[in-house]
Parts: sequence; C-alpha cells; structure tokens
Amino acid sequence: MYRHFPFIGNESWRAAEASECAAEQNRFHEYEETVYLNWNGENQGEFSDANLRVFAEMTGLFLNQYDDCMSSNKYLAKVQADFDDGTAAGVNSTPTIFLNGEIIGGLRDYGGYRVKIEQALAEVGG
Repeated sequence: MYRHFPFIGNESWRAAEASECAAEQNRFHEYEETVYLNWNGENQGEFSDANLRVFAEMTGLFLNQYDDCMSSNKYLAKVQADFDDGTAAGVNSTPTIFLNGEIIGGLRDYGGYRVKIEQALAEVGG
C-alpha cells in the first residue's frame, strides 16, 4: 500500500495531491514516476502547480479533470491523514517500507531490500 509522506514542504504536498488526481484517471504510478524523474532538490520549483500540470499532460491525463481536482484540494485531507499516520508510526524519511513490523527507512539499493524480503519470507515459511 502506498501512503504519502510530504515532509519536504509545500511542493511535496501539492505533488502528493496531484498524484491522487492522477489516480482518479488510473495513472497514479505513471504520474509518480514522472514526478520522481523530474526532482532536482527540495523546494526548487520543480513541483510548482504549473510544472505538476505539465507532468499531468506528459502522463496523458485529461487536463480538465486534473485541473478541477487540483483546484478543489479534494485530496488534501487524505494526504494529511497519510502524513499523520506515518508520523505516528515513526516514519521520518522517504521511502519508508514496513516489512513484518520492521521499519526500513531511506533509499537502499535493490540488494538491500531483497535481503530483507528474503529474511521476512523465511520467517513466515515462504
């Protein structure tokens, strides 16, 4: 399950909302990939509303529906709830993965995740 944790500032909050608007059009993962590929640093303007709309266009979203969604802030409460839940669970970075109750925070290489997943599978007999 994917949850938002927009801890970097206003731009990350708007990007989280935009990804939910993309999800309405079944393009969540494509949109998120576009957002991550275009990240160049914290609050540098890459995730301005104008740029998020360009990403929506690049992802093939229906822009009228996207614009209506973004202007309504209809997913702000969901993003806030995700953030609050993450904070309560001890999240302090992204990505953070929970595996059998263990918090695996920060970006790791594939091998690091694979080892943890194989250990968890061994514990449950998988």
